Amino acid sequence: MKQALPHYILALLLMPALMWAQRSGSNSTTTSPNQSNSKANNASSKTGNIPAAAGSLAERGTWAIGLTTTTNSGIFGGINLRKSWNKNPSRQPIIGLDIVNVKDYREFTSPFSYNGRSYIEGKLNNLLIVRPEFGMQWMLFKKSSEGGAALRGILATGPSLGVKIPYYVDVSFLDPATGRTIIKSIPYTESMTNTTGRSVIIGEGGYFVGSADAKMVPGWHLKSGFDIELNTIKHNYLSLEVGFIVDVFQNPVEMLNQTSPRSVYTTGYLTFFFGRTY
Repeated sequence: MKQALPHYILALLLMPALMWAQRSGSNSTTTSPNQSNSKANNASSKTGNIPAAAGSLAERGTWAIGLTTTTNSGIFGGINLRKSWNKNPSRQPIIGLDIVNVKDYREFTSPFSYNGRSYIEGKLNNLLIVRPEFGMQWMLFKKSSEGGAALRGILATGPSLGVKIPYYVDVSFLDPATGRTIIKSIPYTESMTNTTGRSVIIGEGGYFVGSADAKMVPGWHLKSGFDIELNTIKHNYLSLEVGFIVDVFQNPVEMLNQTSPRSVYTTGYLTFFFGRTY
């Protein structure tokens, strides 16, 4: 007993040290309440920032200008301006302004030319259409996370302001008083009545030569189409829009001689838009 007593005393002395070591080891692997609260606050702050970022993205919009070609015009048909608001990812309101030139599908160039100049046979008026419009575009296919193109459907409407401009031609005729040849721009209607005496049409005049005698023809239009937004960098915006437009005017617009004037004009269009998002 006397020899075993020192061993019991030694064990009693070492027990507090062992218990303290176990407690310190457990504290190093577990988190304190303050640390867990701070981590939870950090996680909640991070998750709270995600909706804010998404909300700021949802408020972005687009400004764009477009160059268009139509089935009732030449290669260059006109220009377009467009503004959209992207508050709703699936549906965005839009406003726009189209300024386009419209031709009659029955127009043809005269086979007679003078020094390479030509004119439209029987053309009486040019028709310039200004279309302020408002509408909606719907997201059909979104861009993938890796980029790519997005597809939207577009439906818009608004007034159509037709500007009917008399078609002018340059004629050459002999002045009986001086005996000299005079070149003058006159409306095509005057060339048909031969008010200048014996004259020869040598080519068409400028597009806006007859703007002083222009007349306004009010109407309404409806536009439907598809917009393909291309992949871009940063805040650039590029898209191709293809669709169909119907213009209905209050009064028939006479564009060609010996053809019945029309109140309804239909056209297909292709527009290249470029702009910025904000």
